[in-house]
Amino acid sequence: MITWFRAFAFLALFLSLVQECSEFREQTIQRAQFIYLLPKPDPILVEIFNCSKTVNLIVNGEDAKPGEFPHQALIGWRSKTNPRKYDFLCGGSLISERFVLTAAHCFIPGRPQIVRLGENDLTNDNDNQEDYEIEDYTLHPKYKFSASYHDIALIKLAEDVTFSFFVRPACLWDTMAMNVTKVVATGFGFTEELKMSDILQKVPLDLFAKDECVQQYAGQRKFKQGIIDQQLCIGSEHEERDTCQGDSGGPVQVITETNGCIHHVLAVTSAGSFCGVGRSPAVYTRVASYIDWIESIVWK
Repeated sequence: MITWFRAFAFLALFLSLVQECSEFREQTIQRAQFIYLLPKPDPILVEIFNCSKTVNLIVNGEDAKPGEFPHQALIGWRSKTNPRKYDFLCGGSLISERFVLTAAHCFIPGRPQIVRLGENDLTNDNDNQEDYEIEDYTLHPKYKFSASYHDIALIKLAEDVTFSFFVRPACLWDTMAMNVTKVVATGFGFTEELKMSDILQKVPLDLFAKDECVQQYAGQRKFKQGIIDQQLCIGSEHEERDTCQGDSGGPVQVITETNGCIHHVLAVTSAGSFCGVGRSPAVYTRVASYIDWIESIVWK
């Protein structure tokens, strides 16, 4: 009986996640009628994805276009030198009207004050950014500040987010199967010039075999258990591309639908040893391993 009940509960949560993602996708579609140039044509209903225009695919990253990653969040702490400003030390992903997914280690400096959404250029206060106060946050119960395992957290905003072209949730990668090899990381972290970027950066990365990270992080204090199944090893096969300081908590994502707008977040930026060193993969928190936990808080 208990086993059956758990299976039913898991199915209910899974269907809830699928429904939410479907609703988010629906908001990116415009429907129009297409007709052939005939005397009495029958109209054909077509779907047009209302996506931001992109350029070719955060170190050695490229500038993202406004609206290209509408789920990207910035997590802000009040500045110690100017209380009217915020220091954005971490990133995150909007995953519902009220919740942002990020890394647990982002809370080491203390409780943040705001989440900023819709930001693309930190030097332009007149773009499409919106600041939301934080009501609460939840670290994964197995996370410990002394280690880099279960490095995932949820932030609850003080009010519902108004969705727009520039602010929209991402879906979550909900299976342990990895049928992709190329992903994109985003953030405002250090660039190859060792300064924080003012423009949201995107960088294409590769999925590595777990053994690559096992060797690289062997003996490190925060990886006493090695690399576990709840983590992913991601880097660049050929170029000096990487996420870096300031990108923590930000998303690693893919678009699974041709010409689609909705990103699926498959990992959260967690830990790395070097920035932008060729074939020096970093460790990321695997979102699919925490779907039950996320569902129990966000869509309970």
